[in-house]
Amino acid sequence: MKTDLFRFTLVDVKYQNLICSWLQQTHVAEWFCGQGLENTIKELDEFIHGSSIFSYWLALDQNHPFALLITSSIDKPSDELTRWCSESGDAITLDILIGDPNYLGKGLAHRLIQDFLVSQFPHVKEVLIDPDMANLRAIHVYKKAGFTIVGEFVPSHSAQLHYMMRLTMSELLAFDQDGL
Repeated sequence: MKTDLFRFTLVDVKYQNLICSWLQQTHVAEWFCGQGLENTIKELDEFIHGSSIFSYWLALDQNHPFALLITSSIDKPSDELTRWCSESGDAITLDILIGDPNYLGKGLAHRLIQDFLVSQFPHVKEVLIDPDMANLRAIHVYKKAGFTIVGEFVPSHSAQLHYMMRLTMSELLAFDQDGL
């Protein structure tokens, strides 16, 4: 797997309005809404000002920003997310949205996720992601990227049932080494 297809950079204030405009687009607003949307906007502002537990990343194609990735560390064993982990060692959460509609339906999202994780987080053991069960497109992409469903739950920010999905980085890195 070639990991230089995209470039990744941490978000700074110059991208805040762009990201907020992405969050208002129909294809994003369907999944980032209500309390979840409010939390995302609040945490983005806190990240830009240096006080968030989340990290906000932009994916760039050439120098064109087209996607947002959000990560956070899982503080084992005290974090409640630890129950979804199966290995010792560092783990993170991931959320993703493609903001530029010209990049939708191109088959890039699973590669975007894999490239991001291999280039930015090769040291972690596991990655958790929690799509709404109705978001079939995202679930398909996450499976294609290497995630497996490990359970169901209702998050605090939504009344909708979500899957918890886990990716084991050693499997992704082995796949990367094999060049498949």
